[in-house]
Amino acid sequence: MFSAVYWVVITLATASFALISIISKVALSRKGKLISYKSFLPTYLSFSALFAVITTLFITRSLYINYNVVLYAALTGFIYCLAAYFFFFSIEREKVAIIGTVNGSQFILLSFFSALLFLHSVIIVDSIASVVMLIGVVLLSVNSVTGVKASKYVFLALAANILWVIMWLIFYSTIPVGVSPLIYYSWLSIFAAIFSILFSIPLKTKWRSIQRYFKSKDIITPVVFAGFFNGFGTVLFSLAYVFNSAYSPLISEISLPALVVISFIFLKERLRITQIIGVFTVILSILLLFFL
Repeated sequence: MFSAVYWVVITLATASFALISIISKVALSRKGKLISYKSFLPTYLSFSALFAVITTLFITRSLYINYNVVLYAALTGFIYCLAAYFFFFSIEREKVAIIGTVNGSQFILLSFFSALLFLHSVIIVDSIASVVMLIGVVLLSVNSVTGVKASKYVFLALAANILWVIMWLIFYSTIPVGVSPLIYYSWLSIFAAIFSILFSIPLKTKWRSIQRYFKSKDIITPVVFAGFFNGFGTVLFSLAYVFNSAYSPLISEISLPALVVISFIFLKERLRITQIIGVFTVILSILLLFFL
């Protein structure tokens, strides 16, 4: 159905997405080190931009882009940064499996609206798979004792999802013919890092807390790795998304059950029966893409 290169690209991107939330949660969960999402995000997005640029230069050997595209990159970078603040504020205070599950719905929304707005012929198949996947996401969010946990952090994560979907739709619809999506996203990530630094001023982020990252290997290591997986993985996803804007987000959704399983193993977050069913439901929705 797709080339071997496409599968390598989307697999690496998906694996990276599964690790970002876990590593970020590890960094934000450290006690007594004055680490918060306010100081974490500028550092994280700066490393993300760095690794995005390195990956792009390694593949394309260029970062050249025309003025008009830079303006769109600035707009999408602003949206990305704002969404990231909502997301990491939520993940700092809530279980990573819950916020990660909510975050996974962005791929469902992105795939559906990509198929709808860009008139893909796979809209029916895409819609069926999206519905099945949405059921899986709901099951993953359900606590068998207390029911669906809809805290303000969940709503903030949903707001982040909507912003990220808008960002990707703008990204896809404004990329000119002949411009590499890798270069476009690299500029997007650069602007996101710049905006995160600017946002730190009204948020009264203490620069001393940011400096602490570079004084402790225990603190800086997870931030660097999270930045690497975000920069590297999202650059590759941008390439896969432009290649196929309908299927790529759905395939990336496999990172959701992987995230839940990893959080269970390494962060000791318990999986309930409904969540296990949700994991298999998400996997089923991926398989439907290839059998319908």
